[in-house]
Amino acid sequence: MKIKTNGIFVNYELVGNGKCLTLIHGMGSNLNSWRYQVPAFSQHYKVLTYDVRGHGQTEANDEELTIELWVADLYALLKDLNISETFLLGHSMGGSIALQFTLKHANIVKALILSSSVGARGRTEKEIHEGAIARQAEIEAIKKDGMKALVRNRLMHNFSPGFVEKNPEIAEWYKSIQMQNTPERYLRLIKHSEHPSAKPDLSKISCPTLVMAGEYDFGVLAEATVFQKDITGSQFKVFPTAHATYAEVPQDYNETVLKFLAGVSYR
Repeated sequence: MKIKTNGIFVNYELVGNGKCLTLIHGMGSNLNSWRYQVPAFSQHYKVLTYDVRGHGQTEANDEELTIELWVADLYALLKDLNISETFLLGHSMGGSIALQFTLKHANIVKALILSSSVGARGRTEKEIHEGAIARQAEIEAIKKDGMKALVRNRLMHNFSPGFVEKNPEIAEWYKSIQMQNTPERYLRLIKHSEHPSAKPDLSKISCPTLVMAGEYDFGVLAEATVFQKDITGSQFKVFPTAHATYAEVPQDYNETVLKFLAGVSYR
């Protein structure tokens, strides 16, 4: 379904009944990346998934794509769908959106789940420089070989060793989602993939929080430990996966989320 909100048409799906659980996908993905989660979660909650601006079937006008704009999009979407409270789960880039949304709209978020997310500690000048070099290399690869270059890289780094070879159906499904991007659209996204250099004030997060990461997702795992340490009372779960935990071990992933949310109560 599509709804006009915050100046653009946003593609979304709303499934199930009960308290709302909003899922935010990572960069280059779309709402279809939650195919293993929505059937399980919608048995217990009203599940909202949507294509973040610049992804999938959601529009992207000429405005600069930033975390702040994506946060504003989510706020407008929830308001226009008459959702005043939600549990919020964000994966990777979606986790950055979820974190900043929670910091800005704490009254709306009743529980926060950060899945393979970064941005816990800010970044050094060296890390910013190295990130810029890596990003430029990815840009050049996409300009030369199109989205196939991106998919090759993501299959290599987003899944644990040997997973793709043992699970070709899941790998092809993951590939098909990434290939829905055009090189032009993704190059616009990647220009704004920079993570903030400043450390967020995680002490302001007061809602129940679950932090999840994969043991082979080394840089992200290091950041996840900071999230867990600096967000008071947060829970922590490490899976035997790389970055795409929700796709590698969906049953364990879903059970972890549902168990956590079952312990969260609010009126």
